[in-house]
Amino acid sequence: MTQLFMGPLVLAQFVNLAVIIMVVYVMNRIILGPKRQTTGPAEHPLFGGNTKNMPNMLCYFRFPLGAWILCVFYFDAFHNYFGSFTFHLAFALICIFDFLDGKFARKWEAVSEDGKTLDPAADKWVTFCLAVTALVFGELRWWVLFIVFAREIISMLQRMNLRRKGEDASARWLGKIKTGIQFTVLYIVLLRSHALGVDTVPIEPIAKALPGNFILWGMLLLCFATIISVFPYFKSFSYVNDYTRSQFAESDRAWYIVMIPNLFTIGNYLCGVTAVYFAMPEVEMEEWLKPFVCLFWILAAAACDAFDGPLARKLKSHSDFGACLDSSTDLSTFGLATAVIIFLRFSFIKGGNSYLGLMVALIFFTYVHLRLARFTVRLQENPDKSKKQDFEGMPSPAGAIAALLCFTFFDHIGILSVAVVLVSLLMYSKLDFISHSNAVHHPLYRYFLIPLTLVGFLMFIVLIFQQPFVTSHFAWALQDYFRICSWMLVVPVFVYILDGFRRTYVKK
Repeated sequence: MTQLFMGPLVLAQFVNLAVIIMVVYVMNRIILGPKRQTTGPAEHPLFGGNTKNMPNMLCYFRFPLGAWILCVFYFDAFHNYFGSFTFHLAFALICIFDFLDGKFARKWEAVSEDGKTLDPAADKWVTFCLAVTALVFGELRWWVLFIVFAREIISMLQRMNLRRKGEDASARWLGKIKTGIQFTVLYIVLLRSHALGVDTVPIEPIAKALPGNFILWGMLLLCFATIISVFPYFKSFSYVNDYTRSQFAESDRAWYIVMIPNLFTIGNYLCGVTAVYFAMPEVEMEEWLKPFVCLFWILAAAACDAFDGPLARKLKSHSDFGACLDSSTDLSTFGLATAVIIFLRFSFIKGGNSYLGLMVALIFFTYVHLRLARFTVRLQENPDKSKKQDFEGMPSPAGAIAALLCFTFFDHIGILSVAVVLVSLLMYSKLDFISHSNAVHHPLYRYFLIPLTLVGFLMFIVLIFQQPFVTSHFAWALQDYFRICSWMLVVPVFVYILDGFRRTYVKK
């Protein structure tokens, strides 16, 4: 096997990649089989009477393949060309088997209760093998492994509880997205490892050339997808997976039309992850600048959030995938990401892990969750879903922006704690806040607050992307410009809160 792939290094790498792609293609064609006839038994022409067992067999195959990846890195005898090539081949087979088991089961009517349990179990085993290998032989952080393991244990216990109650315990949409992100990030981390001693596919040099900060960002992406995917197993977080789907029928538009609003939703999610990335202590940046950069990315996420829903309604491009994404991004970006940033900023101010910061962050996340859950109930009670209602309580994007604005002005833990808690209470209050769809028709918002917010956001864009090129001589002036941007955002937020009190307690 070693001699088969010896030769010019680059040519051998492309040959290996072509072989892997060919194997995956052949497996896909053979396993799925020809187009199924509408009449007659649901029986694969190649597998015959074993058709019903094939999805489960594809799950079983992933167990030894995952173990093989672990063995290739662990045993020195496999640190050679053969071991490296079979590592990539095993990972490719794992991915194609994971894709084919469900598709095969639906096509040939081979869905079974055992398969609903085996599929997530195989995913967990492969994730375990990849994560442990990436921690020992790669640059995976310990907290990533902890989050992955904690999530799998919690989901396993909740799945058992659901099955005992006779409820659906099959894989959720978010779980499938989570698995794809986990596999991708962990595979890239392993590609950067030098343990096997040789590169056998052309993507390995590319992975090794990626900057370390990009890998840190990928790990954060993995963690957020992992954490958010466990919430649908709890009834109190049912809105994460359900609420949008019940509003509209599935769109029959072309896929590229359906994906347009989904791109904004994905942008919302990625902006939240990026905001946390810039709050990490490992990221080299002037500490005074970090609160402003985090605020900018949350603002960008709020902008994406403002466009995805109206675009989906305008284009009539609602989809199950988009519903799943939309129902999770608000909790992920404006709840979880903002709470993590709050904790990290508190920890920096204190000079170590801050238990007060952890408590304040948990309070903020809890109130975002309560606000989104109540919003879902109100939305389902609305008989005319085509008409945009105003908000009961400050919307979560405005709450996240208001909370992070405090860190651009204050560095006193007591003041910040009170401010964040007050913002949290406003989100779950009974105050009547105008929605952004209705705000564009109100003169105060249309001609003053919205333009002022846009100017502040655009100034943030210019300053942040010009900041790396500013010399130290002008650094003091740059801080003043950033504070001016913050003031331009504080005014609309403060007026928005006052208007909420006015709309609630002052008769129109």
